[in-house]
This record gives sequence, structure tokens and C-alpha cells, in this order.
Amino acid sequence: MTVRLCCTGLAESGIMPPMKYWEIVADKLSAAGWTWSYCSSVTRDVWRWLVDVHRGDGRRYIVQSDELLAAFLELESTLL
Repeated sequence: MTVRLCCTGLAESGIMPPMKYWEIVADKLSAAGWTWSYCSSVTRDVWRWLVDVHRGDGRRYIVQSDELLAAFLELESTLL
């Protein structure tokens, strides 16, 4: 029996879905020392995603977007 610890192997085996690009950006933010969270809200007209990142030094960024990926891409271009 072979056990693979690599996420790519698990994704290819069908056990775990492949990582989405926003998850890759989130991992990069975590590796750079940022703590992040996200939530969604629904209004009468639109679905909005809010992504909040902060560090222990007091810096904090909150981004809102119609798409979760767009919010993470904006943070990636600003912070990394």
C-alpha cells in the first residue's frame, strides 16, 4: 500500500478535489505572515464576497468583490 502525502496526488486520485486558484493565493498570503478570512453576503441585487487579511503589526486590508477569486487576486497584487 502506497500513501501519498502530496495534495496533487490526492486530487488526481479523486479523493480530494483539485485546489482552486484562490486557495493557492490564500496559502501564499499565509506563508507571507498574513491571517485571512472571508465571508459572503447576499443583497437584493448582488452576491458579495468580503476578504479580510491582517498581520500582527496592525496592517489590515478588507476587499469586497462580486467574485471570490477577484478579491484574492487584488490582495495578491497588492500584498505579495
